[in-house]
Amino acid sequence: MSIDLSELKVSLGQLMLDPNNYRLNDGEDEVKYSGDQIVDMQSIIEGNLVKENISDLESSIIENGFLEVDKIVVRELVDLNEANSVTTKYLVIEGNRRTAAFKSIINEYDSLEADEREYFTLPEGLEDKSKSINVVLVCGDEDSILEYSHRLMGIRHVSGPRQWGGYQSARLIHDMTKDKDYKAISSLLGMRPGEAQRRHETYLALKQMQGDEEYSSKADIKYFTLISEFVASNKNCKEKWLGWDKNLKKFTSDNIHRVYDAIIPDKNGIQELNNPSKARKFIKCISIEELRLAIESGTTLPELDYFDWDSTKRLNRINDFRKFIERCGELKQEELSSLSELVEVINNITLQGKN
Repeated sequence: MSIDLSELKVSLGQLMLDPNNYRLNDGEDEVKYSGDQIVDMQSIIEGNLVKENISDLESSIIENGFLEVDKIVVRELVDLNEANSVTTKYLVIEGNRRTAAFKSIINEYDSLEADEREYFTLPEGLEDKSKSINVVLVCGDEDSILEYSHRLMGIRHVSGPRQWGGYQSARLIHDMTKDKDYKAISSLLGMRPGEAQRRHETYLALKQMQGDEEYSSKADIKYFTLISEFVASNKNCKEKWLGWDKNLKKFTSDNIHRVYDAIIPDKNGIQELNNPSKARKFIKCISIEELRLAIESGTTLPELDYFDWDSTKRLNRINDFRKFIERCGELKQEELSSLSELVEVINNITLQGKN
């Protein structure tokens, strides 16, 4: 990897926010944008970053100014037409949220009328700072810059103090698998190879859901953590029940649709599996044949809560109930009706057992 790093001063207007910023990715594939497209998209990208809640950064800048403890890292945009290349522009590699917060403040200030500005006080020197920001410029061939960017983002946002969510880190790992194995990736990102593999496989499993004809419209990166539990599940669930193919890196059994149904809210907004603990309990149920069959038939996890997982304890409870009935004596009509319904349930269970 051949990379040259240098420091230079640029204006805020020269800094271009990255449309492929990992924080903004909602599951779409990365798009290759030209330099001119990136310039034209700036207001949209800034708006999307503002929606990601950068109010904490805006407040900090307004209160303390634009601090440069961590310098913004950029690369030069080179494929610009004449109108956009009057001044050199730079794509932000690291520091998109801080740049967006700074731009948001300055743009809001610039949009005010002169008599309105007295109610919007900028920190002393902030307007001047917007014209002269210290950044780190990364120069090199395309592959070297990409590898440096991956390494930098991994250090800061995967294993570092400003960590992304699980999906964003998995997306970075996926991008890195194009020319690296899990051992090399884990070394760069400061994690075990098994963890890098799990995150990547979860990313691919989510992409599989997004490509499913029936469920694609309901797929969402917010399900990443729940799907991760099934990717990391025991062999009985992951490989036997869900049919995980190690070579294709996808689930091949239709049982995966039962998982989708469990993690997607129903028409009443009720989500069968809404946290990792419930997902792990679901996976445990798959290891017990009668529970697995019940789940496959559509029985939900809450409906299995009454179930005693210890067969010996279940038998004792059945015997205790039988003794209770024998000692009851004369029963009221509603009790007899309830017992008749119970007899029907028992007969159905018995028939299922014989079949």
